[in-house]
Parts: sequence; C-alpha cells; structure tokens
Amino acid sequence: MFTPAQLRAARGLLDWTRASLAKASGLSKETIKNIEHGIYKPQDSTIDAIVRTFAAYDVEFTENEGVRRRREKITKFEGHNGFRKFMDEVYAAARDPSAALGGNKPICVSNVDDRLFVEHLGDYSKVHVQRMNALKNVKVRVIVNEQNFYAIPNGKYLEYRYSPKQGISSVPFYVYGDKFALILFNEDPSPQIIVISSELASKAYREQFDILWQISHKAGNNINI
Repeated sequence: MFTPAQLRAARGLLDWTRASLAKASGLSKETIKNIEHGIYKPQDSTIDAIVRTFAAYDVEFTENEGVRRRREKITKFEGHNGFRKFMDEVYAAARDPSAALGGNKPICVSNVDDRLFVEHLGDYSKVHVQRMNALKNVKVRVIVNEQNFYAIPNGKYLEYRYSPKQGISSVPFYVYGDKFALILFNEDPSPQIIVISSELASKAYREQFDILWQISHKAGNNINI
C-alpha cells in the first residue's frame, strides 16, 4: 500500500501528470486524483496496477512513506507466475507512447518460439493478446526462425519476419522500454527471465535488432505449425 503523498512523489520522479499515470496504468484520471486527495480508498486491483506500472519504470514505494528509483539493475523472473509478471511489464511498456508506431522505443522480440509463450502462460496468453490488441498504434516486431515458425493466434499487434541464417542469437530476448530481457526455456524452473534495466543496453540491442529487421523477410501473421 502507498499513501497519497507517495503517489504524488512517484509521479514527480518520472515527471508524470495524472493523465500520464492514468494512461500507463489503465486507470482513469479521476481515480488517480481521488486517491491523491485521500477521498478514495483504492481496491487491491487498483493498488496492484499502480505499483506494477511504477515498477516497470524502476520506481518503488518504500517504508516511511518514501519513494525511490530501484537500485537493482538486474531482476529475475522464474516459472509460470514469473512469466506472467514479465508479460505485465511488457504490457506496461507497450502502453507508453514511445512504444507506439513511430515511437523511439518499439518493442522488439528475437527468436522466441511462440509455442512456448502459449505453453508457459496458459490461459493468461489469451488475456495478454486481448489487452495488447486493444492498444492503438502498437506493433511488436518479432524475428523468428523460418523453419520453426509459429504465429500466436489473433495476435494482431505482432509483426513477424524470418531471420537470415545464422543472423541472430539463439537465446530469445525482448527489448521493451529501457529494459533488455533474456529468456531461458531450458532452465528449471522454466522459463527463467533475466531483465537488465539499462537505457544504454536496450538502445544497443534495439539498434542491433533494427539492422537484422531490415534484412529479414516478411512472414505471415496467421501461420500456425
């Protein structure tokens, strides 16, 4: 839980207006305003949405009504529940205007077999696909192996391309916001996601991805093998 003062301070760290927080969290500006004025006690789902949104931008609430940027540069998610939390982070980043078409921080995915995505997320994969499809002007670019291609059903927000032979790392990775994540499906518990919070690292991998994207071949979005 956080106090109204903490919520205002957290917005201040990111130089966010109430409208910015509302857009990133999926809540209304009126809800944010009422929480900050102390006239509305948020439900657990509202609290979780706010905490998760700030966490995606490395801001956390601390004891004694404090707020700080997270010192940890590397975080780790494990297992099915961890994979869900990771996808919540990706979704939070997708809600940022910088991830929209023409933005400077598009979401990039390399070498992820989307069959494993569906397998480890279970029914939550449908939830994620629906919420991503609902976002306007967001496209997630995915470079895949042509011999092992599977497109997520109804994933309208996804754009696939086939990678050139030996043109991409065999370890799946995501670049979203200012974060770079490696996904290990062969570890126990599986999957294990290692997330590096670094503007420089995410920028470097996004640039590397862009080069490969330009020389990759367009793939259909409705091919399921």
